[in-house]
Amino acid sequence: MFETNDTFIEEAVKAKAKPSDAAKKGGMVAVTVILLLSVPVLGGVPGLVASGLLIASAIYTIVLMGYKNIEFEYDYTNGSLEIAKIINNEKRKKVLSIESSEVKLVAALGTNEALKFDNVKLKTYDCSTGNSEDKTYILVGHSEAKGNDFKVIFNPSEELIAAMSKYNRNEVYR
Repeated sequence: MFETNDTFIEEAVKAKAKPSDAAKKGGMVAVTVILLLSVPVLGGVPGLVASGLLIASAIYTIVLMGYKNIEFEYDYTNGSLEIAKIINNEKRKKVLSIESSEVKLVAALGTNEALKFDNVKLKTYDCSTGNSEDKTYILVGHSEAKGNDFKVIFNPSEELIAAMSKYNRNEVYR
């Protein structure tokens, strides 16, 4: 029969909510409640301004509350990695796409190879779960189109790391 050597791996990781996000949501709820209580007390122009602010803060709070469920999807096909951000299982946004020829380094955070890029100022894409218990990797790449280096923080499975090392043997450190 027909046999193929294509590599295709697809996996999704759920991002953990950050403390700063919880603080933003709590602050916006507090502002909305304060405005809701102050609108009936205020009259005239201040009341109209407070009403406008109440509507704006309520809409912003509802939108902010909607961004609870965030996942990152890693698609790896024959040396090409594409990362997408999925919000509330509805909206899909492509974060980046990188070819195997653009990869300079893939290493676990905390290793000697990864520490070389700790203090280097590069555009950073955080596509990780944010959970300290998950094994986190750093990918450093070079974009030919943009002409600059970047780094990606992500949580690939061992299967994905093995597939990446198949195409980038000298750049992947386990």
